[in-house]
This record gives sequence, structure tokens and C-alpha cells, in this order.
Amino acid sequence: MNRGKRSITLDLKKPEAIEVVKRLARDADVVLTNYRPGVLERLGIGFEGLKAVNPKIVFAQGSSFGPTGPWVQRPSRDILAQAATGLLAKGGFEGEPPLPAAFAVADTSGGMSLAMGILAGLFARSQTGEAQKVDVSIYGTLIAMQSWELNYTALTGQEPGRAGRAHQFIQGLWGAFPTADGYIAFAAVDDGRWPRFCRILGIEGLQDDPRFDIGRGRQTNGDALRMEVEAVLVRRTTAEWLAELQAADILATEVVDYRAVLASEQARANGYVRSMQHPVAGEITISGSPIVLNDEVAGEAAPPPEHGQHTEVILLECGFGWDEIGQMRDSGAI
Repeated sequence: MNRGKRSITLDLKKPEAIEVVKRLARDADVVLTNYRPGVLERLGIGFEGLKAVNPKIVFAQGSSFGPTGPWVQRPSRDILAQAATGLLAKGGFEGEPPLPAAFAVADTSGGMSLAMGILAGLFARSQTGEAQKVDVSIYGTLIAMQSWELNYTALTGQEPGRAGRAHQFIQGLWGAFPTADGYIAFAAVDDGRWPRFCRILGIEGLQDDPRFDIGRGRQTNGDALRMEVEAVLVRRTTAEWLAELQAADILATEVVDYRAVLASEQARANGYVRSMQHPVAGEITISGSPIVLNDEVAGEAAPPPEHGQHTEVILLECGFGWDEIGQMRDSGAI
């Protein structure tokens, strides 16, 4: 979310601004863009243009549909990527409109995939000494994220149904179940845990029920099993159930909202939620990074910059003088 970055504003329609980009690229490891393919090339600051300035540049393109093919110039957004990759079609219940993911899954996962692509490009450069061009699309990322589900259709020719309250392939004890005061999520109950699960819920009569005798049966007859379990879970609170379920190593946890996540001791301990001192809002709580290096958990984050906040500072670092900066300001290049 731009935290800890510096911001410079440039009007790329101005030749002076193009010169600034080239100077910045001269000493950069990576140049990243999410312009449509071809836009920066027409301006002379695409991969080949910047490679001429910096022969070891890693040029990273965050695209909509990839670097080639009939859709290469088609714009996209998160929801369109969900629709174009089959993800949207699998959300929700049969006979009802498709439901999108509850967060910007294509945008966020696409950014993470692009970061991995950049790291691969940097490693390749370290081995070859040559510039690298990386393209990662939100379309391709969502296809990759659905490899299990897509491969099923590719291998069987069958189109799985909608996910409903669970998953296309995993029904029964998968998903959210109501309790007396909230919801518990289960990640299936395998054969080894099944007897313990039945004992805790007091449904020992189902333990040897032929409808639920194997893992596949518990999925095939998932609706019937869900009704049996829900009738029991609503008798006690989430905390009461989880105390026994988690002690028995049943894969279950509470379904929480965002406020609970932001207040989570576990999230704080690992830096997944952090404090930030914002120049306007004061001390606020924000989402952090999932990456921890050498067990060093970052507890705070630097705020995002204002738009163009560091323009003059960066230009001075690039070797421009105050007179040149003033001229660029007057021409609208910055």
C-alpha cells in the first residue's frame, strides 16, 4: 500500500520526464510497470529502451492477460480476472448468481506472483549478468492458483459444481458451521480423527454409520452430515467447542471478522499486523508483511508518501540542478 516508499511525479508526455526515467533506470535494479504492453515501448522506455541505458536492468511488467495472444491489449480488473479464469463461476450456490471472492484476490495474488517473478529475474541476472524481462498477469496467476481444480476438469472432462458453503471437491465437514454465538470452520475430519470428533460432539451413533464410514463417504453424503453436525453445534458456544476440538487435534478454528484479526495476538507477534505512525491520522494499526527474515519481526512500518513528496529530492540525487528542476516544474514535466 505504498508504505515506506518515496514518491516522484512525472508527466511522461514530456521529453524531460522521459530523461528523468532513464536516469533513474541507470542505477536501478528493477523497473516495474502496470501500463498496458507497448505503452512504455512507444515512449522509448520499454525493456529495450531501458536495457540500452542499463544492460543489467530487470524490467517487470504486471499485465492483465500476459505478454502475447489475442487478449494482450485487453484491459482488466480484479473481478474480470476472476470471471475469465473460472473462479467467479464456482462461487456461490447452484441456481444463484456467481459470487466473487470476498477480497481482491487477483490484484493481491498477482502482485505476489510479480514479486516472485522479479526475484527470479534478479537471480537469473546474477547468474548471467544480462538484463531480464518479466511478465506476470493477474489472469495467469488465478489460473495457476486453481491448478487443482482446473486439472480435475482437464483430466476428467467433467465440470465440477459450485462451491456453495464448502468447496467444489470437499463437502461435508468443510467450511463454516453455526454455534450458539458464532461460527466454527472445519477443514475436513479424516478417518483418524473421526472417532474423536464423534465423541466430542456426542454423535457416536454416526461413527459407524455406513453413509459416513470413509472420508469419501463423508463428502458424498456431505449435506446429510452437515445437518447432523449443525444440530449439535448450536447447543454450545464457539469457545466451548474449540476448547475440546483443538485439544483433540481436530482441524477447526473460529470464524472471525477483520476487527478480531487486527486485535489478534498471533498476528501482532509475527508482524502480520503492525502499528504505524501516520502524519495525519496519528498511530494506526495496519496489515503487515507475511515474510519474516532471520526471525526478526518488524513491529512498525513507515507511512506511505504523499503524491510527489520526494520529487525534488530524487531529482537532486539523479544529478539535476535546481535550475533544471525549476524548468521541469514550469514545463509541467514534474
